[in-house]
Amino acid sequence: MKFNIRFILVFLLIFLTLGACKKSDDGNDDTILALLIAQSTASVPCSTRCHIYLTSSGTGGRTGIGGITGADAICNGDLNRVRGKTYKAMVAIPGVREVLGNPTGTLTYTDWVLKANTFYSNSTDSTNTTGSTTTSNRIFRDSNTTMQMNFALGDNGSRFWTGITITGGNLVNGDSCSSWAISNIGVNGVTGVVGASTTTLVEVTTDTCNTTKKIVCVEQ
Repeated sequence: MKFNIRFILVFLLIFLTLGACKKSDDGNDDTILALLIAQSTASVPCSTRCHIYLTSSGTGGRTGIGGITGADAICNGDLNRVRGKTYKAMVAIPGVREVLGNPTGTLTYTDWVLKANTFYSNSTDSTNTTGSTTTSNRIFRDSNTTMQMNFALGDNGSRFWTGITITGGNLVNGDSCSSWAISNIGVNGVTGVVGASTTTLVEVTTDTCNTTKKIVCVEQ
């Protein structure tokens, strides 16, 4: 008889939870419980084909509950996501999530959302054919002055928060609404823009953080 692995994990999770009031001497119960929860909820990482999308609704500069955690939570709960997959927001915070350096040379990454040599398709495209492929440097690139995909993620002219800009041919951190924690009119955030048939992820254009903008979400 074949048993569903998820059913087995749920059964074990309930069993361990009921016995949690009696803590073991070596403290291993908590570790086992954490592992079971992670295994029962984590999605399988994408490989050569992944999804990318623009959120269905916008948010001010204080993304979600604020910061990267809030932005990722928006991505994993948005209507445009593919259910059963895990996403991260393509918004930069210095030292937390970023890509730095020359697009044609050497880049450094911290919790960066894109993989190398991977085809990313729009999750709202049911044919799963519209998309772009990243370079070995884990970015989309058509020049050393921008980072651009060759398809539109949303309506022409739509802007979205990024916090990523370019200076002297290098990708750098730009204004990010105080690390995506503030929705004040006197603070700015860098944006990207959707074109008629392209999506530009790196620009120098900023907007005040009290305005509402969408964010780009990338499957992991």
